[in-house]
Amino acid sequence: MIRTQYYVETFGTPEFSGPEELGTLGQWVTADIQLSPYSVLEAIDLVAQAKANPNFTPEDLDGNAHTATISPQGVRVENHFVEHVQGDFTLDDAFRVLLDFWDYCCQAQPEKADARRRQYAEENGHDPLAGIRDSLGA
Repeated sequence: MIRTQYYVETFGTPEFSGPEELGTLGQWVTADIQLSPYSVLEAIDLVAQAKANPNFTPEDLDGNAHTATISPQGVRVENHFVEHVQGDFTLDDAFRVLLDFWDYCCQAQPEKADARRRQYAEENGHDPLAGIRDSLGA
């Protein structure tokens, strides 16, 4: 199983320190999603939908530095400023990185993460994390 690790620098900014082949994916999560639990949940939900539905319409998540396109074929990440910083990732890899980042958010800001999870479930009619660990075999 792929696991990623994060740490908090003095400014409270997460930095990806996982496997090199997932570096661009990690940069997207840490630079654009950052410590926004609601945004992590949104990305997890979109990846889960793409995994479950081969007819899922690709969706772009635009951030400060990256665009991530989520489709049934995987997740494509492109950096707006550095042309060679891009990559294609499997839905499973994206799912694992996002889930690990969710765990990081829960440790860094437990009250905020819990509140945003409840908010997301209320607004979207489902909890994107329900049963998720079972589907990963974690």
